[in-house]
Amino acid sequence: MWERVGATPGLTVYLAELEGEPVGTASMMLMPHITYDCRPSAFVEAVVVAYAHRRQGVATLLVRQALEDAREASCFKIQLLSHKRHADDGAHRLYRSLGFTPEAEGFRLYLNE
Repeated sequence: MWERVGATPGLTVYLAELEGEPVGTASMMLMPHITYDCRPSAFVEAVVVAYAHRRQGVATLLVRQALEDAREASCFKIQLLSHKRHADDGAHRLYRSLGFTPEAEGFRLYLNE
């Protein structure tokens, strides 16, 4: 799986470690556009922090790094997907504190095999 991930153009996986142990992760995909003056969009997903390390700034560091990288890539916008169930656990509050605004209605279709 890591070979496939590493070979995916435009995909960055962020890993937070503490004493050599993984404690958090996030993924960002850059998508080129023919609109937005041909500037790419960034999509952030899978921001996950190990339970024992939550509320210690791990997710903040991961998302800030993604924001910095999106700016360096001259992205027009960055979108972050977060499930509705995280509205009350602090995740949505964190994203707002970093400048994200909830402004779009999202849809998902899970394709089960």
